[in-house]
Amino acid sequence: MKQLTYLFILLLIGCGKDEDTLPLITNELLGIWQLEATKISPGDIVENWTAVTNGPMFEFKANGSYTHNEKACGGIVNGIYSTSDSLLTMRYHCKNDAIETNFNMSFSEGKLILSNVGCIEECSYKYRKME
Repeated sequence: MKQLTYLFILLLIGCGKDEDTLPLITNELLGIWQLEATKISPGDIVENWTAVTNGPMFEFKANGSYTHNEKACGGIVNGIYSTSDSLLTMRYHCKNDAIETNFNMSFSEGKLILSNVGCIEECSYKYRKME
């Protein structure tokens, strides 16, 4: 009877929901993001966002690639990206040059905020998620 009691307790402990034991993998960056506002300083303090109409879009894919439709370098940019903590690194080729751009990345109220690493003045971009 003791053995049945122990077996019953083990079964109860072992029977949990899968959601409780499996890690949830989320990446807020994945998807299509469209530029909706900027904060670009010409040398003084900028407090308010400036709206952008029909802003360019980024698409971040789960395989580490991205596209940007701003037509830099003569066409749509296709590159690779990586994230580390709050740093977003994007790499692409333009003609014979390999270009790497780094942004500080944060999320606020469902928006993606990117700001250039090394920018002395305010230079931030706010994107809204399309998909």
